[in-house]
Amino acid sequence: MGELRILFIGPAGAGKGTQCAKLSEEFGLEHISTGDLIRAEIKSGSELGQKVQSIVEAGNLVSDDIVNEIVKNKLDRTKRFVLDGYPRTKEQAEFLNSVTNLHYIFSLEVNKENLVERLSGRRLCTGTKKPGCKGMFHIAFNPPKVEGICDLCGSELYQRKDDNPETIEKRINSYESETGKPLKDFYGNGDKGEFISIEADEAPGMVYEAITSKLKAVSK
Repeated sequence: MGELRILFIGPAGAGKGTQCAKLSEEFGLEHISTGDLIRAEIKSGSELGQKVQSIVEAGNLVSDDIVNEIVKNKLDRTKRFVLDGYPRTKEQAEFLNSVTNLHYIFSLEVNKENLVERLSGRRLCTGTKKPGCKGMFHIAFNPPKVEGICDLCGSELYQRKDDNPETIEKRINSYESETGKPLKDFYGNGDKGEFISIEADEAPGMVYEAITSKLKAVSK
């Protein structure tokens, strides 16, 4: 299979994780999430991982330099990937552009009211019965079979403390000013990969069809 490098940008609740997971399976892409990379680096016990662990345990944010290094180490080992959650700033985007070239940048566009509804109804798995379970449900759109219980492992579900309408709206506004607009400005002229805006207010299946229609000429 040939090279295929895809980036997704969009606020929390836009469905990046869902779409990336489907693309990863269908097109044989590695789904790269910075959160997963950082956790894996810590678990590895490497010198860098130990440094990251001390930063996280101190309650501090991992610096751009370290995040960039972790991402670069991963990208050096794969040429078919879908990237989710990175870059978050123009500076990170500039670094990414210096170490690899992207084929597609998909920007998931969702109405603010829909984002608030999606995030406020989100329920996550506690992982008490299966540590690391990534079960995610929604009380309206994707309810668990048993209320409050994860379908995947039987653990209890919980709602994030910041998944309330007022806090969510602040997060959306912060994302747009600090991440959304800078990245759209950086990638929007199309010289760093084909930039494609996707209306993502529809059901996930319809959004996925809109995305894959742009990739239909790509060899799987």
